[in-house]
Amino acid sequence: DSELTDYTNVIIEEADRLHKLVDRLVGSRKLPELRPINIHEVLERVRNLIEAEVQDKDIHIERNYDPSIPEVMADPEQLIQAVLNIVRNAMQALESPNVRHSTGTIGLTTRVLRNVTIGSTFHRLAARVEVIDNGPGIPEELIGSIFYPMISGRAEGTGLGLSIAHSIINQHGGMIECNSKPGHTRFAIFIPVADQKTIKHKTTD
Repeated sequence: DSELTDYTNVIIEEADRLHKLVDRLVGSRKLPELRPINIHEVLERVRNLIEAEVQDKDIHIERNYDPSIPEVMADPEQLIQAVLNIVRNAMQALESPNVRHSTGTIGLTTRVLRNVTIGSTFHRLAARVEVIDNGPGIPEELIGSIFYPMISGRAEGTGLGLSIAHSIINQHGGMIECNSKPGHTRFAIFIPVADQKTIKHKTTD
């Protein structure tokens, strides 16, 4: 049926994207291939992937997008992977036996920020992407080290997903923040908005 065809297409597209990503991260060791992209296209790809995984689970994805966000400079495959790792972390948290409610919610929110400093660099405009879940929260003793490799709050976890996300976002000149309490975990990704001069230069090359 059409739904099965949609999921099959998602799987095929994801396999192709992962092949390119592995080549980039492991094989060639190249830096991100930055180009102006629409952040919401990244989030919609991630949403489609996660919805295919949670279709039989009581987990819902809510969107609150700011359509005024200009394009960001990013490598689309790498940025998809970074956001996917964070959203998948939220999904796995909602599958924990420590969840006290019947319905899990993952929120995807975007906002444009003005005059913001990311790390030590000032940017006139930046995009903020928030991934919020109503899961059990991250243990207090782990919150300061969740981006380190091999740190995981789950027995079956590898601890690599958030570390990879953190590395990718750093290579994009961005940063990730996290705060968590029982019932509310928020990851915030900050990425510089593409400079209009850069966009014009890219399109004339």
